[in-house]
Amino acid sequence: MPKKAAPKKPKAVKKIVDFVKLPVNKQVDVINEALAEEVYMALAMHGGGIEIMDIKGADVFIKYYGACVGCPFATDGSEMAYIEKILQEKVDPRIRVKTV
Repeated sequence: MPKKAAPKKPKAVKKIVDFVKLPVNKQVDVINEALAEEVYMALAMHGGGIEIMDIKGADVFIKYYGACVGCPFATDGSEMAYIEKILQEKVDPRIRVKTV
């Protein structure tokens, strides 16, 4: 009688760390990593950018600089909504982005 193979162990699932419980410097690192590819590069190509000014709980406060300061996408909230969507998908669905 053939020997049955041992059941395969499930693959380890990467544990998602609770964003609001991280120290602020780690929160900034996580946000920077999440925004590096899509957001920072796109803003820089247009002569602008954002800076993380503060984080309180799941609220991320940003400041636009360069060409973003007067850009219609920044002033009407569509860029902020895009940034918020990326952070919610990649980091924590509770994140809210606000400008200062």
